[in-house]
Amino acid sequence: MDRDEENQLSPGDLADAWAEEAATWNEDPAVVAYADAAWASLLASVPVGSDAHVLDFGCGTGLLTERISPRVREVVAVDASPAMVEVLATKALPNVRFGVAKWTPETISDDELAAGPFDLIVCSSVCAFLDDYPGTVAMLADRLAPNGYFAQWDWELDPTAAEPFGLTSDGITKALVGAGLEVVSVGIGFDVPIEDQHMRPLMGIGRRVRE
Repeated sequence: MDRDEENQLSPGDLADAWAEEAATWNEDPAVVAYADAAWASLLASVPVGSDAHVLDFGCGTGLLTERISPRVREVVAVDASPAMVEVLATKALPNVRFGVAKWTPETISDDELAAGPFDLIVCSSVCAFLDDYPGTVAMLADRLAPNGYFAQWDWELDPTAAEPFGLTSDGITKALVGAGLEVVSVGIGFDVPIEDQHMRPLMGIGRRVRE
């Protein structure tokens, strides 16, 4: 990047915490295995119809997006990281619209990418990073079609860790209920061995039942 290009970037772009990881993100075997397992667990838990309008919120480089897109009508993929979205753009997926988004309840209606209703909203390893997790789930749930599904995967909180990070089953359940969603399931989404560890994220699924 030369100086002129840098001057064209917004302060948010310059503060992109994922910029260094973006270029090699798709090459990490653990990341790819996570995306494969998330997709398999989604297919096993939620109806994914060919006419579905899907939102991948926090899409990263689009690893889950590219697995979903051949099965549905359209995927809208958004992420707060410009560098991650730039990698997704290079994949040129024909039925995917994408963009950089830092939505709040006050600003989400200003972005045409947020126009629903969505039959399915997915958040893969996103929600634990949010400043207001329950508020964001409620904001997204408002974009669901009747009988639409919300699905998330996040690492389970280990309160004994030196730097605790993640979510609890109880916290996920409360967020889904608080967003007005029927709780379909909350539990371990998949268990995949990778090197000397196991990836066992929590998976929470809610369904919008109100008209």
